[in-house]
Amino acid sequence: MSMLQVDFGNKTTEKPAATPDYMIAGKAGTPVGMRQADTKSADIRNVLAVMLFMLQFFYLWITVSPYASESVALSIEVAPNPFNQIVALLLLGGAVCFFIYSPRRSLALQPRLLTGLLLGWIFLTSVLSPQPFVAFKQFVLSAILIINASVMLLLPRSEEQFAKLMIIGMLIMLGFAYFGIVFLPMQAIHQFSTQLGDDLLGNWRGHFPHKNVASAAMVLSGFYALYAMGKGYRLAGWVILILSVFFLMHTGGKTSTAMFPLILLVAFIFEKLRWTRWLIVIGGVVAINFLTVGAALIPPVYDFVESLGIDPTFTNRADIWRFAVRAIEERPFLGHGLHGYWLSETLVNNDTVENWSPTAFNGHNAWVDVLINLGLFGFILLFFWVLLLPLFYIGRISRKKLYSPLVRLYVRIWLYGLFGSALESAFFETGSQLWLSIMMAIFGMRLQAVAVPLTDKAPVADSRESRRAGRFDAHGARAE
Repeated sequence: MSMLQVDFGNKTTEKPAATPDYMIAGKAGTPVGMRQADTKSADIRNVLAVMLFMLQFFYLWITVSPYASESVALSIEVAPNPFNQIVALLLLGGAVCFFIYSPRRSLALQPRLLTGLLLGWIFLTSVLSPQPFVAFKQFVLSAILIINASVMLLLPRSEEQFAKLMIIGMLIMLGFAYFGIVFLPMQAIHQFSTQLGDDLLGNWRGHFPHKNVASAAMVLSGFYALYAMGKGYRLAGWVILILSVFFLMHTGGKTSTAMFPLILLVAFIFEKLRWTRWLIVIGGVVAINFLTVGAALIPPVYDFVESLGIDPTFTNRADIWRFAVRAIEERPFLGHGLHGYWLSETLVNNDTVENWSPTAFNGHNAWVDVLINLGLFGFILLFFWVLLLPLFYIGRISRKKLYSPLVRLYVRIWLYGLFGSALESAFFETGSQLWLSIMMAIFGMRLQAVAVPLTDKAPVADSRESRRAGRFDAHGARAE
């Protein structure tokens, strides 16, 4: 069996890699030569899985065109990148092959009924969209990202390997970000632009297209740093955390900078005080959206937010939200399809509105955009998938006493996505590290909810889910 030896600071491991699933099912009396062949095949499969995992990571966290010029990054009309499309299709092909041939394929894309309903509804809205070509393209890209997010969690052999791969990935990502600041400052630091003037002048963006994207990436990187510390990799964790926070402070991303410590506090309360969980999630999401979008539509709410010393327009987002109400009223049930409304030719050429809202890239609120893009039924489906199901998963995890550092990581990412969605459109943003991370967190929480603790010696057949899934460690990989 292959040996893994990696030193990430305080924790050095040298132990056999986790036994692949199909070796566990071997029968007694199998010839030694056949067992050795199976072991070699398992090692090859593990190498391919690790390569696919890292390629998926680099594709979204570094992209095929890092350090894009600001004019290209902010351009409304971007020419298709053939290389980017080829890479996306190859990665999808790899994920589909793994899904087909993996003994753990029953765990992917769960719950499949709800996932299938959601994808089916997105497809329907794209076909009936006023911009069917754009909406259908976004449907395909969204389906690819959902498949990749689910399969990525099943690629590592164990949680230990997952932690090491994420540490390596985050260090390389941070290397790209800081390399740009030092050696390519004209590309990695916002300059004066005809689109934005000097509003973002001097803000760091690294190899990312915009400082808001960079700030969200650094928050997520900080969460992974804390996870690494929780797994015992303290030196690597501290390095990633310091580099991430320092970069975050120079992006000028006020929302992300404020939310990083706030989410850590909220996640701590969420973990320790179980009775607050539904209140934090349901009440918190409703409250923050009422205060943000409500301030744009309801004068007393506007006055209340202003009395708190907060900009009641939320950096002119209020103009967009008032404008978005018209889009929702036009197609309340079917919606306009993904990306079928914002940046459409009719909207961009609208000269009857005196503010910038017709040229906005999105609604700057994930829930508003879901109503615009997918209509009321799509909103309800997403509400169940993104908000309610994880609450049930967490309840089940707590009852099993499986609230591990990995679950803590998933909860932090999930809460950040939920609360950040009040000011940014995080859902169904193809090519977004945040949307990928949110989906991985949701799929990951479900894996934890159906997992059987490694210390549990009860027979596998004790439960229907255990019989179907087998014995799994904290990451969802089969136990030895």
